[in-house]
Amino acid sequence: MNSGSYSIGLLLALTANSVAFAAPRPLDLDAASAEVSSSYGKAEPEVQEFVMHTARSFGRSGLWLNENAYADLKPADREARVSYLVRLFDEPEYGRHLGSALAEASALKDPRLVPGLMKVAAYHVEGKDYDCRPKWMAIAALARQESPNAVPLLVSLVDHGNQNTRFWARAALVRMAKNDFKADKQAWNKWWVGQGHDAIDPALLKPYTPPVAEK
Repeated sequence: MNSGSYSIGLLLALTANSVAFAAPRPLDLDAASAEVSSSYGKAEPEVQEFVMHTARSFGRSGLWLNENAYADLKPADREARVSYLVRLFDEPEYGRHLGSALAEASALKDPRLVPGLMKVAAYHVEGKDYDCRPKWMAIAALARQESPNAVPLLVSLVDHGNQNTRFWARAALVRMAKNDFKADKQAWNKWWVGQGHDAIDPALLKPYTPPVAEK
């Protein structure tokens, strides 16, 4: 075998190994249903159904993963993936190219991912309509992180104009609060203060203002 063929073979082997360790478990809708019951069971039925709708609609394409999708990942490989995602979400350009990484982050619970996920979830263009897929996918990932740091942002999104965004914001909050105050930001704030936290910034409690339609 010449050196060129050997190099190509080695590259293919390394690529195969890389894909193998990073590949998540196949979609399991029974496991998704169990997660809805255990983690989102206090949400209104419509929110629970929406979480399952996400699993059914995006699971087969890999844009939604089961909670245990990376349970077989070796510790060193897991650390490498988390470190990569932290760098990726540090200052990303907002867009759908983040989709697979956001799905991966949803199945890798690690507090280091929270700041970057919050950056994507907080994306907003005042007065203009924009693609909300990266936004709600980041919120779905934050739901499993269950980080108090994300609560004020999530509360600000419970009445968002995009259905995926507002339902996932509610789902993420219910997962922590074990209660569903729907789109009532003041009620969410009251719960938050009752947990011993400072009141949420009033600017985040203002009603969502839809973009003005262009004439």
